[in-house]
Amino acid sequence: MKRFLIACVWLAGCVDDTRSSQTESEYEAALPSVGNRLAVLGSDYKSSALSLVAADTQARVGSALWHSGSQVSAATTALSGDAALAQTPWDDGRIVVIDRGNAVITFWDPTNRAVRQIPVSTGFYSNPQDVIPIDAHKMYVVRMKRNPTPSADPTDLDEGDDVLIVDPTDGKLLGRLDLAPYAAEKGLVAAGSRAVKVYGHVWLPLQSLAADFSHQGDARILEIDPEKNIVVSKVDIQNIKNCIAMTWQEDIFAFVAVCPGAYSDKADQGAHAGVVLISPGNATPSAQVLFHASDFGGAATLGRDVACVPGGHCLVTTPGDPDSNTPDRLWRFETAGGKPVEVAKGSGPFSFSGMHAHVASQHIVLGDRTNPSGDVRIFALTAMTTTERPAVSSNPGGLGAIDFGVF
Repeated sequence: MKRFLIACVWLAGCVDDTRSSQTESEYEAALPSVGNRLAVLGSDYKSSALSLVAADTQARVGSALWHSGSQVSAATTALSGDAALAQTPWDDGRIVVIDRGNAVITFWDPTNRAVRQIPVSTGFYSNPQDVIPIDAHKMYVVRMKRNPTPSADPTDLDEGDDVLIVDPTDGKLLGRLDLAPYAAEKGLVAAGSRAVKVYGHVWLPLQSLAADFSHQGDARILEIDPEKNIVVSKVDIQNIKNCIAMTWQEDIFAFVAVCPGAYSDKADQGAHAGVVLISPGNATPSAQVLFHASDFGGAATLGRDVACVPGGHCLVTTPGDPDSNTPDRLWRFETAGGKPVEVAKGSGPFSFSGMHAHVASQHIVLGDRTNPSGDVRIFALTAMTTTERPAVSSNPGGLGAIDFGVF
């Protein structure tokens, strides 16, 4: 009973409100089918807004359907400016928003706009990074932060730096997988990032950070068996740091990961930044560094996301420089090798954000928060060409896109 109270009473509880979050606005187009709903999260890092487009056509369906100012009920936690979208879709088409600032997981139903919330803080700033559905009564919540003052009672599940195991139907906390022993170096916070679920297993990159962010260990990827809640393998990538995002490529049976390097390394950050190919293998996973940051026009680091379409055609970004007003740059690379090629520029420095690949149509959407012609830019990739299509405004006159997820 104690675990249930932590999950469903703290922070106003496990809230389930079936009223519309924005009854005055109608959808601009028919609601796409489940699996074709591209959620777009816009933010200025003070407030956030959820919009919806069709994943295959990028036609806008609705703008700011749920946002920081939406009033659902007195018991519902308002959306903060530090939020992200879950990367693994729910089978029923619900959109899952991770409010890192409030440590609340929100399920938003695009059919009736019902809002359901589950707090995952357990009494400290846990900074959740991702949510992974396991089955109808089990989900994983990756919590990046470690609690500096946990209670002596292990059943409180308040230690952090873990994968919290939650029943999504009632918010009950079922347990945790402690990640601290798997940090790349002893004493570091494992700091799990955004995960990928493939063939029933969860693959989780670790950032391996000092508690004060003064040091970061080499990159490490964990393979987790969610049936047993155990780590079954790990991949260490020497001299590469901070592999914060991965994408699974079925046709080459491998992950492509982007690793921006350690910000604590300052001038040496680029020496540990790159793009990595991770192969699960039959028994022992392995990693191969495909490119270093310097291969992308001499860049000192890389953007926070990567996206690929079948054939191993991928896009990644490099950040610009606000002092010289140099814009971000978008690069195409091939997993088979060759030299990366610049294919576009951002609307300014630090304007590019998240990416998402639509496999069937061979295109990739990219957030460009300050782009005047549309914050969702669209690139079609073939074996020989990269073509930019007209951009889409996910929230006209509002917050620019920072994250994507298909539901």
